[in-house]
Amino acid sequence: MPYDGRGPDMKRRRFDDDNPRGRRGRGRGRGRPDRLGRRDDVMEEAESSQTRQKRERALPSRVIQIGQAEELTEDDIRSALEVFGEIRGVVSPSRDIFLVEFSSLERSVFFINHIDSHGFLIRFISPDLNYGPAQDLPSAMATFTSKSNTSGANHVLEVNVLKPMYPITTEVLHTIASPHGRVSRIVIHNKTEEKIESLIEFDSVMSAESCKDAINGADIYAGCCTLDVKFSKAQSLNVFKNDDDTFDYTDVNPAIAASNRKRESQGPSDDNYGDRGHDMGRGPGRPRRGDRNLDRSRDGPRGDMGPGPGGPPAVLMVHGLDTTMNPNRLFNLFCMYGDVNKIKFLMTKKGIAMVEMKNSRGADNVLNHLNRIKVLGSQMSISPSKHREVVIYTNNAPGILEDGSENVQVFINSRFLRYSTEKRAAKNRLVDPTKILHFFALPLEVDEDFVLKLLEDKGCPTPTSISMHKSEVCSAGLLEFDSTEEAVDTAAIANHLNGTHKGIKYLLKIAFTGKKSMPVENYEESRPAAGSKAKSKKEDDDEESSNTSRNFND
Repeated sequence: MPYDGRGPDMKRRRFDDDNPRGRRGRGRGRGRPDRLGRRDDVMEEAESSQTRQKRERALPSRVIQIGQAEELTEDDIRSALEVFGEIRGVVSPSRDIFLVEFSSLERSVFFINHIDSHGFLIRFISPDLNYGPAQDLPSAMATFTSKSNTSGANHVLEVNVLKPMYPITTEVLHTIASPHGRVSRIVIHNKTEEKIESLIEFDSVMSAESCKDAINGADIYAGCCTLDVKFSKAQSLNVFKNDDDTFDYTDVNPAIAASNRKRESQGPSDDNYGDRGHDMGRGPGRPRRGDRNLDRSRDGPRGDMGPGPGGPPAVLMVHGLDTTMNPNRLFNLFCMYGDVNKIKFLMTKKGIAMVEMKNSRGADNVLNHLNRIKVLGSQMSISPSKHREVVIYTNNAPGILEDGSENVQVFINSRFLRYSTEKRAAKNRLVDPTKILHFFALPLEVDEDFVLKLLEDKGCPTPTSISMHKSEVCSAGLLEFDSTEEAVDTAAIANHLNGTHKGIKYLLKIAFTGKKSMPVENYEESRPAAGSKAKSKKEDDDEESSNTSRNFND
């Protein structure tokens, strides 16, 4: 069968000269959903980039070389390319390059022909795509290794810090270098007012090359502490103690193995270098990028934030937030669609927050249901971030927002996470916000007036009607508002309110129902199951009164 320009299970996408965005325009067309309203812009950029690559194709090979891929993982590469044919292996000779070997030359040629015709994105990223330098992965890897050996590269770097206005320690250097490979040892051997001289030993030449290419000429802090990096002739570094000037990050030396283990037992520090283009302030402990961005995504330990069933952690950028919004209120909305790890409001850019979701599935849910909704008077715009995590500086005091709350909150161990187990996740409904809210988890002793008074005290919009029922374990019900905006505001403010009522602890949980009007009949779950023990007349009267709806517009 002749090649028709389509991959397995993929539909042809045609681009006309007069309409480079495609025949369906900017709307939600076929293929990947246009969650951000900018998929076509990204595709157009990808096509122009990959059109340039067409003129520079190497000789056909089973191996595909993917460049400018520092934001991607092996799983991203494999899942994106396996639809084009069987993949024998994926390796990464450097931090921003992947090599992928297809099972046959036909499949790799098929893939290259497809991207030449249609463009190609991986997680909204347009990488450099070309044939590899050899016909199989071992030969391709050998080619990269030989290039490193002939270029005078070494696994030890000489790193000079020019204009050192702030203290430079092994921890600072390790934070800068570790995103590019595994660091074995660091030695700071000379400090003057003009520069600080140090050596950084990596576990491989490729890691050292990647680090040199990424950080040479960059500033650790804005306008100072410029990095001058070159390969050293030293083959190994000797470290006899772990302190601010020397550090061994391996357990090869038994004299300092115990010190290493003690450091590791304290867990990974959140005081990591850089914030991927966001101003983190000046001064020691708060590095900020200068003319170049050193903060490549890291693959270090993540603890409870590690990859789960929904994929690795994913970071979202949230713009257009009102000054009355804070991390807890944003969590109250986002938690309905996925578990939240951390939220950080930027102090230098008002109305912008970074939200780290536990996995990409939760991030997709948030994008699909909360993007461009109006909350607290402002339209909230959500988009994926290039970051792989939200960096929090634990050795600095948090910023204070206009409402007096802290700009950073960690929710990893929050008891309000609704997707932490399969059983909890199954209870959630993924629906768009509407003007009807479902509230639950209140104690049996409370009534409708208590709920209304609680909302009033917190400054929430007044509902137009309320319907309440009591199950065997808690009180629950529905709240109807004049508009979806009022319902969203109430969810942001009142979700997870807790306290004490008449000596009894209470907790108010809220969820969106997806309903557009209040149901006529009462909840089915409030009715006794068939064959259950009959209640007394008094209990029936109480339940009947508790299931009645009150409409404040009557």
